[in-house]
Amino acid sequence: MESNKIEKRLLYFFLSTLILLQLLLLIFNEKAFGGADSISHFQIARFAFKYPRLFLDHWGKPVYTTLSASFALFGFKSAQVFNLVVAVLTLIFVFKISKLIFPSGAIFTVVLTAFAPIYFLLMITCLTEVLFSFTLIFSVYLFMKNRFIFSAIVLSFIPFVRMEGIVLMPVFALAFLLKRSYFSILFLSVGTLFYSIVGYFAFNDFLWIINRFPYPKGESVYGSGELFHFIKKSNYIFGIPFLLVLVPGLISWTVEILKKFKIRNENFILFIVITGSWLTYFAAHSFVWWKGMGGSLGLIRVMGGVIPLAALTGVKGIQFLFERINKGNLVFAILSFIAVAQIFLFFNQNHLPLKAGRIDKLIIKSADFLKQKGQNEKIYYFNPELIFHLNLDPYDKTKSNWGIGDKLQPSNSMDFGDILIWDAHFGPNEGRVSFESIENDSHLQKIKSFFPVQKIKVLGGYDYAIHIYKKVKNRKAISGSDTFLRELEINPAKSKQVISIDGENVFELQNSSEYSPSIVVYVDELLQKEIFKAELQIQYKSDETIKNKDVLLVISVENGKENLRYEVQPLEWNVDDKEWKTVSVHTRFPANIPKSAIVKMYVWNRNNRHMFIKKLHSKITSY
Repeated sequence: MESNKIEKRLLYFFLSTLILLQLLLLIFNEKAFGGADSISHFQIARFAFKYPRLFLDHWGKPVYTTLSASFALFGFKSAQVFNLVVAVLTLIFVFKISKLIFPSGAIFTVVLTAFAPIYFLLMITCLTEVLFSFTLIFSVYLFMKNRFIFSAIVLSFIPFVRMEGIVLMPVFALAFLLKRSYFSILFLSVGTLFYSIVGYFAFNDFLWIINRFPYPKGESVYGSGELFHFIKKSNYIFGIPFLLVLVPGLISWTVEILKKFKIRNENFILFIVITGSWLTYFAAHSFVWWKGMGGSLGLIRVMGGVIPLAALTGVKGIQFLFERINKGNLVFAILSFIAVAQIFLFFNQNHLPLKAGRIDKLIIKSADFLKQKGQNEKIYYFNPELIFHLNLDPYDKTKSNWGIGDKLQPSNSMDFGDILIWDAHFGPNEGRVSFESIENDSHLQKIKSFFPVQKIKVLGGYDYAIHIYKKVKNRKAISGSDTFLRELEINPAKSKQVISIDGENVFELQNSSEYSPSIVVYVDELLQKEIFKAELQIQYKSDETIKNKDVLLVISVENGKENLRYEVQPLEWNVDDKEWKTVSVHTRFPANIPKSAIVKMYVWNRNNRHMFIKKLHSKITSY
């Protein structure tokens, strides 16, 4: 009895410390984990009372929206507190269930769960994984207490917290079947039936859950990845100390069941509900990412929803330790070391408080630009973070609109004076609007561009940038454009490597030469306006095969030892090639870089090839 009191005090102390730590991070974080998705969930919940149909927004998840809406009314940070409250409740149930499985491991299981890297980061977001974990563990708790119908009812709502929760229905149905609670299986349909009826009155469509499904049913725009993607990322999902408990727990529990296998054995049924649930979920996500289905982006944060159940499997690993080591104090010392290591490695692996990244800063910069301009026109946008920083109601169609109707000529969907904000991540991917279609639109006048100083590659292989356009009757040409030209001087009087081929001077890049001479342009030589566009073009031939990446055409923007931009283009030469080849590489970067910076352009002969350079010239345009 005394040990139970001490353990509860330890639990309350740990949870109080955790809450304080998370509240401090809530204050000092410069951004929320989850980025645009976190903001989108907040905006749906924030405006649900104003636009009641948002309570049934399929992407926003009806259960999450309903429960978090009251918190969201008081702002983004208040909405983040909702997740923290839910996470703490989840940890309490982790403790309660651990006590039922193996009491001595309860407090350690709570610590491992709370500091599982992905779970800790999710605690103060507006993402749905934490509520998913609570719904799941509460269903498990009710099941273990033989409240089968209530367990089924709670679980029936899980697809409306996260859609992939539907894969858990067969797992629980099997458990109810083995428990001979056949009637409970019917109650797994309660959530779907409830929302189907509510949706019928809202949309006049009883099948709205299917007809308004927000994710692609076929191939995803996000691509696909390895089948073992999430296993390879286990360290970032669970943490190594967590895995040191989880893996032995999974193995020992499996062996324990196989040794005394009975189809209706209580231990086997518990294994199905706890381990079967998180393994099924883990496998389902691995499969859809591998096949590129269902809009999966391979984000490891989705595994946050089953961290508590994985931790409960780890309880069996703790039990295994106690059974193999007779000295209780030694086991507690080992477990204490694992718990401390879990916390230490988490903070060592993650830089907290979270700092605004380069993309976040560009988004804020672009929003500040529009605020300073005092634009009152309607805004078309793709990144939800932009409208969040502009403090606009994203559902007031007179003020803003996500996406654009006409993908080929966007201005057709706009009125004169309207603003379009295109970003290189959401614009071509979720928005399906290419940069070329906007640039070629004769009614869209670019008014501002924002580029990162250092290049950022985003989904689809695009270089990240934000461009702001205004719909006008006649687009004006960019005025005041200044071009700076410089080329490699190929003169036999200047270099012994200049030879004559077909009566023309060419530079011979020998096998022993790793680099060609560089074209160097100092930034203080250029007129610094808003954007620099640098282009390097080469004419070359070779007397030997040059494979991909043997030789690179390079543009490098450097400030001392700092590399601000680095762009390359491979040069190739096949045995059938005879004529001079022309290849170019180009890049854009902001003009507000230090005047001490230089633009260096050259050929990098990485694999010692023999080639001839007829022309190497550069053009830098400032506009």
